[in-house]
Amino acid sequence: MIDKLQFYHGAAILCVVEDPRCNSISKNEFGYLINAERLVALKYTTKAHSPWRFTVTSDDIARLDKAALQFGGCALALICGGDGICALFWASARALLGGKPGWLSAKRVFAGCYALSGPEGTMRKKITLNRWPELIFEDGEEVRE
Repeated sequence: MIDKLQFYHGAAILCVVEDPRCNSISKNEFGYLINAERLVALKYTTKAHSPWRFTVTSDDIARLDKAALQFGGCALALICGGDGICALFWASARALLGGKPGWLSAKRVFAGCYALSGPEGTMRKKITLNRWPELIFEDGEEVRE
């Protein structure tokens, strides 16, 4: 039997592996290191339909803050059951959390984009389905979305 973590993480990582810009993937204490430069953390929910809710613990915050310092930023992929992957930079997710443990909620209507919210409000811009894995390969510093 395939473990749920392996199933959902495998689906997300396969998207990265199949991208021609991917040269390497390695497991890291914080998540996955892509091309030895971009750190990606994955969270998943098995829920089938919108909205999808993700718990972010104080340990998650400490781990992702440390990763962001070490790698100059990191990406967060929220795997929404079998629907798709809501991808954003950790700095944006952290702002929605107000830097405190809490939840992130992704909502999407059929053929729409993900609307992401947290205790501190909702992201101004919606996140497109093709944002994953595109976000990993963007040049430049991590920016607020």
